[in-house]
Parts: sequence; C-alpha cells; structure tokens
Amino acid sequence: MRKGLQSFIKYTLSLGVAILLFWYLYKDKDFNEMMLSFKKADIKWIILSIALAIFSHYLRAWRWNMLLEPIGYNLKTSRTFLAVMVGYLANFVVPRMGEISRCGILKKTDNVAVTQGFGSVVTERVFDLICLIAIVFITLTLEFKRLNEFFLNLFLDKASGIQKNYITLIVIGITLITVLLLTVFFLKRNHRKLQQNELYNKIISFLRQLVEGLTSVSKLKNPALFWLATIAIWVCYYFMTYVFFFSMDVTQNLGISAGFVLLVLGGIGMATPVQGGIGAFHYLVSAGLLLYGIAEKDGITFAFLLHTTNSIAIIVVGSISLFISMIIPKRFSNQNYANS
Repeated sequence: MRKGLQSFIKYTLSLGVAILLFWYLYKDKDFNEMMLSFKKADIKWIILSIALAIFSHYLRAWRWNMLLEPIGYNLKTSRTFLAVMVGYLANFVVPRMGEISRCGILKKTDNVAVTQGFGSVVTERVFDLICLIAIVFITLTLEFKRLNEFFLNLFLDKASGIQKNYITLIVIGITLITVLLLTVFFLKRNHRKLQQNELYNKIISFLRQLVEGLTSVSKLKNPALFWLATIAIWVCYYFMTYVFFFSMDVTQNLGISAGFVLLVLGGIGMATPVQGGIGAFHYLVSAGLLLYGIAEKDGITFAFLLHTTNSIAIIVVGSISLFISMIIPKRFSNQNYANS
C-alpha cells in the first residue's frame, strides 16, 4: 500500500511539473494566433517529419531483434515494432514506463522472458547514449559559442561578467576530474560499508548492466549491421527535426547546425521524467530557437507544432499497435520464423 502511494505521488508530481511548465510557456500566448500559424504551416514537411519518426521506430524494432537473436529469439520485426510503439505510448501515461511495457507486450505476443527483454533494452540504451554523446560533441564543435551562452544563461540565471571562453571549460573540467578521483578514493575505502546500502547496490548493478551491454555486441551475428541501424535511427531523429524547419516561414532558413542544436535540446527535453516530455521539450526547443534570432512566440509555436504532431502520430500508431497486440496469436520462442 505504501509503495503504491509513493508511486502515485511520484507520477502525479511528474504530471504536475509537466502541466506547470506547459502553463508557464503558454499562459500569455494568443492561441488564435497560434492556430493561424498552424494553418499556414506546410503540411508536406510535417508529414515527412512524422514518416521519418515512424521509420526510426521501425529501425529500433529491427535493431532490437538483433539483440534478441543471440539469446534464442528469432522474431519478426513487425511484431517487435508493435511492442516498441506500445512502449512509446506508455511513456505518455507514466514516464519511463515504456521500456517495461514493450517487454511485457513481447512476452504476450512472442513469449520473450521479460527479464531477458529488459536486459536487451538496457543494451540498446547504452549504444543510444554513445550516439547521443557523439552528437553532443558534434554540436559543441559546430555551435560552441551559442550553446555555451545558452547553458550559462540557463544555469547561472543570466549572470554577467563570466568569461565565456575555453578557460571556463578547463576550470570546470579540472574540478570534475578532482571530484571524480575523490569519489573513487572514497568508494574504495568504504566499499564494505556501502555494500549494505540499497542505493549504492542499485547504482553498482546499473553500472554492471552498462558494461554487460557494451560487451554483448560481440555476440551479435553482424555487429556492423547493428551499428548501421543505430546510426540510421539517429539520422532519422536529426532529419525529422530538420525537415520540420521548412514547415514554417520563420524557421525555413535555419541551417544544419540549428538542427543539431534542437536535436540535443529536444532529446534532453524528452528524457526528462515527465509524461511525453511535455513542457520540458517545449521550453528547451523554444529557448534553442532564441539563439538563432527566432522570436519567443514563434519558437514556442514551432515547439508546440513539432511535439503535438509527432505525439499524435505516436498515440494513434501506439493505440493501433496495442489493439493488434491484444488480438494476434502468441508465438513461442522455439518457433523459428523469418525476420521480416
């Protein structure tokens, strides 16, 4: 009972944060003017953006099959796609519930053990994290000055007089390394005591799963194909944002670098523990557009249109996938059927 109450409070709080952020951004906005902007938007670019998003989810399902195959499951991509889409749908109800939900769906449709399915999802996340870090470095290389200014303003409350240069980064880097070394020293010295701490054991378990995820790729039949699918997923993520620029007059002249900036900021927004990234995504994307001289009202309109259209696509396709998952006959893991 107590655990259920804690979960209810946690999820209600995350929903409250999402609503609060959304209200703060749009409380003074003229929705009639926004609707007029929506009507003026070029629908063909919006459809292309949605198509790229759905295709990226199909690629994710295909890549997931590659991870499941070495542990004895030879599944159809069409069926894992259903599970992936149900997972995305679940994230709109409960943050971070998608990973568990899609494993539950695959258990129902193809009798894949939930623990093994979840382990493969952790592996997925490791490689997605590697790609995200690479994209962050690419973005910093392309737009260091703009992003440096953005994060200084975001975290230091627009503090003036701070030298926005590489010396600042060097000082921050040295500080982080010092803290890391002191942390390692502390952990080694107090390892036995910390083993009795539940939080510490969870962190250690998580880190071990990350290491296992990194090494598990060696068991794949075709690691190069796995990496190709991973890169293709992130290429789709990039272009689903970039092509959306052309849907509105105020953003159609933004370049390649702006696409990387919004990919990073939008990714951070979607990763926040709120339902579907609501509020956080809108705030970060609109703030990112400010760096390129896009007016705040136009940036917020762009963020709303991008998030809403893709969210509707996920809700529609996810709901259809959930319905199909409930009615299709279960297949068992020892049934060897072709991947298609």
